[in-house]
Amino acid sequence: MTALGFKPLLKAELQAPIIVTFHMLDNERFDFQRFYDGLKERGFVIYPGKLTVADSFRIGCIGRIGEREMRGALEAVRETLQTMGITDSSTQAA
Repeated sequence: MTALGFKPLLKAELQAPIIVTFHMLDNERFDFQRFYDGLKERGFVIYPGKLTVADSFRIGCIGRIGEREMRGALEAVRETLQTMGITDSSTQAA
């Protein structure tokens, strides 16, 4: 996700393995609802952030998930960003 421009909310040493929270992209073309809908169309459902400290969203990493599923999720994120016109992997998160 970091290679796609997303920044985790927590530092690596504080991150639990079950759910990961990411800052929203700081890009004028990024729209969370389009991002959410695009991932859902590709078979992946994420969670809107409920934090007051930062605009964020969460990705669950629990259940029967292996390398194939995680690579598929990353490809869905990449494709969805491309449909939004976001192709620069150097895009920084808020």
